[in-house]
Amino acid sequence: MNRDEVRVRRHFHHSALDFDAIYTGKKSPIGRLFDRLLRWDMQERLKLTLEACEPLQGKSVLDVGCGTGRFCFPLAEKGAERVVGVDFAEAMITGARSLAEQKNLADKCRFECVDIMRFEAEQPFDYVIAVGLFDYIKDARRLMHKLRKLTRIKAIMTFPRADTWRAPLRKVRLTVMGCPVYFYTERRVRDHLMITGFSVSNLHKVGKLYFVEAT
Repeated sequence: MNRDEVRVRRHFHHSALDFDAIYTGKKSPIGRLFDRLLRWDMQERLKLTLEACEPLQGKSVLDVGCGTGRFCFPLAEKGAERVVGVDFAEAMITGARSLAEQKNLADKCRFECVDIMRFEAEQPFDYVIAVGLFDYIKDARRLMHKLRKLTRIKAIMTFPRADTWRAPLRKVRLTVMGCPVYFYTERRVRDHLMITGFSVSNLHKVGKLYFVEAT
């Protein structure tokens, strides 16, 4: 694991509860207002991901960089036969396993604390999700090669746009916090996907993100 990966893992290990609160709304009124105004696209990407994974009945799903499992649980509830979440931040996986027990979904949702480049599967997954992951990946092409090998039907990915007013502010904020972050142009996203063997079926802007469905 290189230095940047160590910094990213440390950042998310220590911020697991704060990050999860974006989805639960367990924040102060000011915090909730901030999320509604500036992070609405995080809720929208969840909605779009669930729609992109249809039909779900009997399908398998891999969520890479799953955090506390907030994408995994609705996928299981909507009919996915098997959902695997991987993340290399231990606190995220601990939270995901606890929530799976609380939601009675531990039989459908399995979580592993592992670097995705070291993750092995006996067979590809019908759907592979990499939402909010490429923000923190320096070598995006290497990761895409790995995801392609794990994908049977479709991969759903997001990429933070380089052309938004918030990009430089986010860069400064996360750099101060010791966490590297990377941004993308549409051309760069398309080039990476083409070179790694993906075919883009849908790419559009969602707030400060590019939302991508690739086969």
